[in-house]
Amino acid sequence: MRFEIKDKVVPDLESPKDLRLIEDIKSNSLIPPSNKGLLIKGNNLDAMVSLLGQYKGKIDLIYIDPPYLTGLDFKTKDGNFAYTDKFTLDDYLQFIYERLYLMSLLLKDTGSIYVHVDYRTNIYIRLMLNEIFGESNFRNEIIWHYQTYQGQVKEYFPRKHDYILFYVKSKVYNFNLLKDGVIGETVDYTRWKDYFNENNEILGSNYPSQDTRFLGYLRRFKKENHRDPCGSDVLFRMDGKTIDSVWDIKAVDPKSSERNGYPTQKPETLLERIIKASSNEGDLVADFFCGSGTTLAVAQKLNRDWIGVDIGDESIKTIRDRMIKLDSNFKLYSI
Repeated sequence: MRFEIKDKVVPDLESPKDLRLIEDIKSNSLIPPSNKGLLIKGNNLDAMVSLLGQYKGKIDLIYIDPPYLTGLDFKTKDGNFAYTDKFTLDDYLQFIYERLYLMSLLLKDTGSIYVHVDYRTNIYIRLMLNEIFGESNFRNEIIWHYQTYQGQVKEYFPRKHDYILFYVKSKVYNFNLLKDGVIGETVDYTRWKDYFNENNEILGSNYPSQDTRFLGYLRRFKKENHRDPCGSDVLFRMDGKTIDSVWDIKAVDPKSSERNGYPTQKPETLLERIIKASSNEGDLVADFFCGSGTTLAVAQKLNRDWIGVDIGDESIKTIRDRMIKLDSNFKLYSI
């Protein structure tokens, strides 16, 4: 299916606005973190145009969680206005297209972009990403299955998932396959004593050939250690299962210490998975709808440089406080 916005209006790239430094926040640690951050208050369209001069083709990973066409205004836990999600469909499509276009310019050739959407916006943004980044550079439609209370509905199944669209900029890109934990298996001498002699040496080929579990341990041990095991070799460690495209991750619990009162806050576990998969330590991670600051907080903890942009006063206040608590080095600008 082809998708095209007629009369595309792309931003004016020739007249970037100035970024004005508001605050230069330093770590209080005796050994400060090696990474650094950049937080910008203002329209993300203007901010991205201004960032092109220094950061064009420099960002390793972009994650965004843009508006969902809900037709609502959102407030913080304290009742303060956070952001509006009121658009006509035409205005929304142009709004998103312009910003995705700029992100494609800022993204490194080996970079990746993850766009968080729901059932309202998935089809539109998926087709835009196909056009801007290329259908062949689509990698995953990730299903985030969360657990939140939604009362009783009778007309449809309760909606308990979002989509995260994962695209890359080129065929050569950074990706780290993730495993879900590590399984430890203790293989003690008592359990396997019939396979060892009095000197704790393996009994050649005299063990039952139908014991496939022991054979599996034996082959792996010999491959990794270039010798036969003995009775004192008691621990075999195996990787957990490969993480696939369906993610069962709980939403942020209202009573959790992670909750900061900003609406639509995403859990750190979700962003940790994305950032670990598509970046490495020292890389640059950006979020141009940074809201509650989860992307930036996780990037900070994982030793990535970061850029965050949001237009809302409550967003910037929330993120500033959050990053100071993490003892971050960052500069706060306005545009």
